[in-house]
Formats: sequence, structure tokens, C-alpha cells
Amino acid sequence: MERKKKRSKAPIVLVILVILLVAGWLAFNKFYSDMTGAAESGNTAPVTVVIPEGTTTTGVSSILLESGLTKEVPFHDVFFKMWCKKYRETNGADVQFKMGTYELNRNMNLDEIAAILVAGNLAATKSFTIPEGYNITQIARTLEEAGICWKEDFLREAENGEFNYLFLADCPPGRERLEGFLYPETYEIYDDATAHDVIEKMLAQFDLLFSSGDHPNYYDRAAELGMSVRDVVTMGSIIERESVKPEERPLMAGVFYNRLEQGMLLQSCATIQYILGEPKQFLTNADTQIESPYNTYLHEGLPPGPICNPRMASIEAALYPDDNDFIYFVLSPDLDGSHRFSADYNEFLRNKDAYYAAEE
Repeated sequence: MERKKKRSKAPIVLVILVILLVAGWLAFNKFYSDMTGAAESGNTAPVTVVIPEGTTTTGVSSILLESGLTKEVPFHDVFFKMWCKKYRETNGADVQFKMGTYELNRNMNLDEIAAILVAGNLAATKSFTIPEGYNITQIARTLEEAGICWKEDFLREAENGEFNYLFLADCPPGRERLEGFLYPETYEIYDDATAHDVIEKMLAQFDLLFSSGDHPNYYDRAAELGMSVRDVVTMGSIIERESVKPEERPLMAGVFYNRLEQGMLLQSCATIQYILGEPKQFLTNADTQIESPYNTYLHEGLPPGPICNPRMASIEAALYPDDNDFIYFVLSPDLDGSHRFSADYNEFLRNKDAYYAAEE
């Protein structure tokens, strides 16, 4: 009887080894591409980065990662050091990142970012501050007074410019379409920044905060409430203009939601101030009868859009209102900006009389 020859296992082992090598090579290339490629292709929104004096290579790595300019990958800092070593071998041993303020964007790959940081191409910048609760007209005026851009250029771009953000999806056309989303903050921009650049910067800040706040996902929370992002920001804008004390914002949100649930008019004085255009210390009965879709003394529900550009704390109050039974509030006779809240109309009248008595 003829013996069967044993089949060699060497070809199988070789095939497995080749597969493992190819898989490893593909995995490394994916890792390398994630680390060195653009963090977000097509996103040219400006990102201001500050490299302080004496920042180490690890420090630069952390700054770029926190600014969203590089992707978060395993052993990010270790790989960044290795990449820097290779970059210096290619471009010169004396290559160093220079301190300063830079204007970068997430469409840049790591080579492009490094070239700017090494060359010390510092951004010639200037800063401006937009206070919380300003409306779009006030913002435009502030920018013109600060020498950033012309008021009319800003308003024209706000109405007609193209801005690609999820939260703008349900904003109707018109000059007020960006009202509520021009986030109040101190910004630093290029000296030659256009009105479009300024608006892009403010919208990008709103997007950053709304997408990465203290709670997991503000978009999901808005959906839980049965509200659009625009509705939430509209409520937040009313809270912004009505409140002075931070701790009262959720209480006010509770009041307004209670009124909506009970089919009551919101009767927010802040919406009348928005219609008037300029602040007025005391409103008259005639003011509350002005015909406007923003007049919450005449029309049920929320106004058609935000009445100012609120801080995130006011938006958070709109997303997470206090669970209370209050349906009224009025300024406190303490005259410190605080309010007295009530569920009973007669109590509200007593609180109102106490305030007016303190004012006299």
C-alpha cells in the first residue's frame, strides 16, 4: 500500500502571514491618515489657536487636538512627537514651532498646519466683544463702532450669505434668519476679515457650544421637548432678556412653558422691547397693543423667532426648565433685578403692587 504524502503547512502559514501584514499595513495607513490628514475636510471656518511661549511639543499636540485641528487617535501625543521628529529630519533639525496667535482651519492637514507654525505666520488680528442679549441690529452697530465691518455690510451678509450649519435648517429667509445664533463672546479675527468671516466665526462658536455642552446632545433634548433648535433658542432669547439673576433662568423657563401648556399668552415684556427696537424703561398699555407677530401680549405661543442672541446658560434653561407651578413673575421690590414668582393671580397682583410701591 502506498503511503500518502504529508501536505506541508508552510503555504498556509505564509498566506496567513501575508494577510496579517497587509491588514497591519492598512490599519497603520488608516491611523497615519487620521493623524496627519485634515480633521474635517471642507470645513474652512477659522479656528484661532494660541501657542504660548515655552510650549512643548506635547503642549502643541494638546492644543491642536483640543482645537479640533487633529483627530483624536490612540497615543496621540506619542505619535505627534514621532511625526515631528520625521518632519524635522525632512525640513531641518532647527525647525521649531513659534509662539503666537494663529488663524487655522480644520480643512488643513498636519503638514500645512506645521508649516504655518514653523514659519511664524502670525495672524494680524483684532478683537471685538458682543454682549449677551444683543439683537442683530445692536451687533451690527457694535461692529461698525469697533471698526470691524460696516453695519449695512453685516446686515446684508446676515440676510443673504451662505452658511452651512444644521441649526439653520429651519430658519426662514430674511434679515432676522440668524438672530439668536450669533453667539455673544469676545472674538479675535484677522485684520482683513469680511462681514462673512465675522458671522462665520460667531456661528461656529454657537455650533461648538450647542454640540458639546454640559449635557450629551442638545439636538436630542430639543427633539424630546418637541421643539426645533430655533424654538429652543427663541425661548432662550426671551429668558435672556427677562432675567438678571442666573439662578432665576430655569424658574422663568418653567413659567413660560407652564403658560404655553395652559394656552395662556406669554406676555413677555422683552418681546415688546424687541418690537420697539430701543430699550424703554417702562412700557405702556399702548405698547402692548402694537400689532406684530412678535407681540406675545396679542399672539399665542412663541414669537416667530429669537428676539436676541442669548448666552448658553439661557439656552440651557430653555432646554432644562425648572419643574414648578408658577405662571407669573414680577420684579422684586428689593430692586436688585430679582423677581417674585407665583402660581396665584392675586399673589401676583400683590407682588406687582409691592414693586411699584418700592419704585415710587
